[in-house]
Amino acid sequence: MKKKLLSLLLATAMTASLAGCGGGGKSAADAMDEAQESAASGQEGQADQTQQESQAKTEPAGEGNGEAKELDTSERVDLVVYQLGDAPADEAKVEEKINEILLEKLNVTVDFQFTTWVDWQQKYSLQLTTGGVDLVYTANWSEYGKLASSGAFLPLDDLLNTVSPEMRKTLGEDALNQCRVNGELYTIPCNYLEYTCNGILYREDLREKYDLPAPNTVENIEAYLTGIKENEPEQQLLDVSGQENMGQVFNFKYPWVTFTGIPYGLSINYDTPTEVEDYWFSDDFTDDMKTMKKWADMGFWSRSALSNTPQEEALENGLAVMYFSGYNPAKAVGVKAKLEETHPDWKVEYIAFGETNGVIFPANRQTNGTAISKDCKDPERAMKVIELLLMDEELNHLAMGGIEGEHYELDENGIYQNLSDKFPYGGFNTWNLYNKDYWLSTETSAELNEMFAKYEELGAKTKFPNTDIFGGFTEDTSAYATEYSAVQNVCDQYLKPLQIGTVDDVDAAVAQFREKLKEAGIEACREGFKEQWLAYCEQYGYK
Repeated sequence: MKKKLLSLLLATAMTASLAGCGGGGKSAADAMDEAQESAASGQEGQADQTQQESQAKTEPAGEGNGEAKELDTSERVDLVVYQLGDAPADEAKVEEKINEILLEKLNVTVDFQFTTWVDWQQKYSLQLTTGGVDLVYTANWSEYGKLASSGAFLPLDDLLNTVSPEMRKTLGEDALNQCRVNGELYTIPCNYLEYTCNGILYREDLREKYDLPAPNTVENIEAYLTGIKENEPEQQLLDVSGQENMGQVFNFKYPWVTFTGIPYGLSINYDTPTEVEDYWFSDDFTDDMKTMKKWADMGFWSRSALSNTPQEEALENGLAVMYFSGYNPAKAVGVKAKLEETHPDWKVEYIAFGETNGVIFPANRQTNGTAISKDCKDPERAMKVIELLLMDEELNHLAMGGIEGEHYELDENGIYQNLSDKFPYGGFNTWNLYNKDYWLSTETSAELNEMFAKYEELGAKTKFPNTDIFGGFTEDTSAYATEYSAVQNVCDQYLKPLQIGTVDDVDAAVAQFREKLKEAGIEACREGFKEQWLAYCEQYGYK
């Protein structure tokens, strides 16, 4: 099986982006991470119709003439800005400060409104259907492609050219092109390269104590866990209860592993993305499942893991020494910061899979963006508001940090220090307004930015430098919805026991899994997927 292959598992591409947020209780980062996981789970069974409905190659509109038109600001306009999540306690106070500036510059006010994290998906869709919003947060994990295709948002190329040509130049055409649906631009991405790559978080203090290898390969993970088990037999090693994608650990071996049925056990070479290969029916898959059984038999996790209730915060509570499913840099840094307070004698470290397998890139630029609703009162001034909130330093700091001296201060090193839980960093949940030039670094985000700098250097060496060629693709399963659902059911019943090592005979279980896949109609899913994927590669020049 070829090296340097990459997963198209959309669920694992949707990860948290909020380092350094929050104080006590559940942080905005945790809430967003849970929301993304929920969205990924819900979307796996849907037949999304997105940019794949039209694969005709469309040339982007290109840059404008560099001069913004003069807007008619004679009449005041009040715009509604719709964000995901919960409102901060000091929403009105910060909003008032923002509006003082917007009224002077543009004769506009903004009213931030929020979904809350309870039933946010339904509220988000309903609000866009019923209208009443002007600007709206978008993300690939909140069905940006589907909503754009359905006409929920206005196309933005002409508005960018006439109203905000300088913002277009700053963001660049590569970033804008990643946000296109059917060739049209419907959202303005944030000005920030965010690495949401997955990896493992582990107890470095135990590695140092027993002189164990760094767990940066499948073999070294086995040696690391074995060493701890031998020295501390009472220490629980891994809690894999309820984990959907245990096989992520094999991203150290080849960074493409897919275990939940999307894209149907296929693998794709990052360097030659039009070459679609098989994994589930390969010898590599059988060998890897034997590794999982070996680890289960060695006692790395409970044999009853599938039926156990997941232990909340297992590593933080000493019930595990490693996470290797669902952890990205921001989430890892958040856990590290927490453990510095609760377990100062511990040390945890994070290793991104891409540091070993050589394929790493920032999140697709669809991840955090701002769209203009089809019902917007004044699209031109709405575009200018996006520009000001994103590109004006004073407004950006207000939207992200609140009021300086009341909600935050900068220490002698220029590091952001929160002063009030009434407005934590990113209190408006404005991840769509991240701007690398105006970033208010927290202690944790400073560490995160160091990690990102390392990843950016590694990502620059790939064939498509620092570009997520997969994140702009969304599959339309409507033509094979029955087979899709059947394959998902097969994975739930026959794949999970394999990947958690609870089968008695791996060869027999693999053979049964493959037979059930064929009966479910796996080939129809694969052919439909490949047709769309190859058309997408042709459209965007990924060859």
